[in-house]
Amino acid sequence: MKFNTLLTMPLLTAAILLIAPTSAFAAKDLGFYLGGQANNTSIEDNIGTFDESAIGLGVYGGYNFNDSFGLEASIFATDSFVDEGDFRMAALSISPVVRHAFTDSVTVYLKAGLVINNTYSDDDDNDESYKGTGWLFGAGVDVTLTESLALRLFYEINETEPESGELDMYYADISLVQYGVGLHYRF
Repeated sequence: MKFNTLLTMPLLTAAILLIAPTSAFAAKDLGFYLGGQANNTSIEDNIGTFDESAIGLGVYGGYNFNDSFGLEASIFATDSFVDEGDFRMAALSISPVVRHAFTDSVTVYLKAGLVINNTYSDDDDNDESYKGTGWLFGAGVDVTLTESLALRLFYEINETEPESGELDMYYADISLVQYGVGLHYRF
């Protein structure tokens, strides 16, 4: 996967913000949270023959143990990447999350973890399926709207090595980039 300025600048900014000193901490951020997300998902196999995007929907949730560390899981699925073949993806991820609150209403986070995805087609003419396990890296910001409700803006990348029961010689890595918005409820 190639890193470019569109990827490195937001990540560098997030890292600098995490290091910056501040005394702000929103205690109401502790505990469980659950939410939904909508995103734009781009997928590319590293052989270079496939580079498409689709809209995705998902559910995420987690637990914040303290003001700087939590654990998060998410499930998402996409609409069809191409018109011919009805090519879709579904994924499950779990990752530790490092957080930093700048004010009572703005918290940035970084996460890195494991992702398991299934790339498949529901088309009658094509029933191929590829499953893979890989890594996930993400960054985002949570903005408190009310005491229990928060808006999330996020950017995530992951890379997996899919396997297919039908194609023994398929060696392409799949790179997935998604950015979107989420809304979650804090319990």
